Amino acid sequence: MEKYTRLKFFEHIPAVPDNGMILTRLGYRKTTTILDDDYKKTLMENINKGLMLCNTKGVFGTFKIEKRDEESVELDNGVVLKSKSLSKLLSNSMDVVLMASTVGKEIVDRIVDEINNNNASFGVVLDAVASETADAALDWMVDFINKMIRREGKKLTKMRYSPGYGDLPLSNQKLIYDVLNLERLGISITERFMLVPEKSVIAIAGVEGVGCNE
Repeated sequence: MEKYTRLKFFEHIPAVPDNGMILTRLGYRKTTTILDDDYKKTLMENINKGLMLCNTKGVFGTFKIEKRDEESVELDNGVVLKSKSLSKLLSNSMDVVLMASTVGKEIVDRIVDEINNNNASFGVVLDAVASETADAALDWMVDFINKMIRREGKKLTKMRYSPGYGDLPLSNQKLIYDVLNLERLGISITERFMLVPEKSVIAIAGVEGVGCNE
């Protein structure tokens, strides 16, 4: 099998984040924060400007679990993910989905420009929009995959896991970066395993039977 034939790329993901989640990221509380109409109108306009700057793309691939113990999971492409927490998450899974999304370079550059030009408030809004849109793109792919595998009596784990969280070292981003050919999405990776553009996200989910954990 060719190296990248198991990958599904999306050159445009129509993911729209929930405005409530953006406001929460900005520190507004639904029950206690009161916004006057003019301020709220300006805020929503700035959120929409941020959405227009997002060039949201993604990719996912499905890989069989060859071996699993309490410490690690080995996939059929030779990748070994060492993490007790991840192994536990995948305890009922036969396959693993590796996925990634990005909102592109334009909005990240704009965030820096706004902050450097003393318009930090707009930059912070753009930052929240970019973060939530990248996560919404993963949600969109999860929904896409679940619709695809539901007919086989399968579903993705409710939780997804990312390198750098829990006991899964950030260095695993490089393994997954290579597997998913993220260069094709315009993403690069630093020597410290950070993705560039910054608002790019990698996630791992398991494929399990529909009846699991319900």
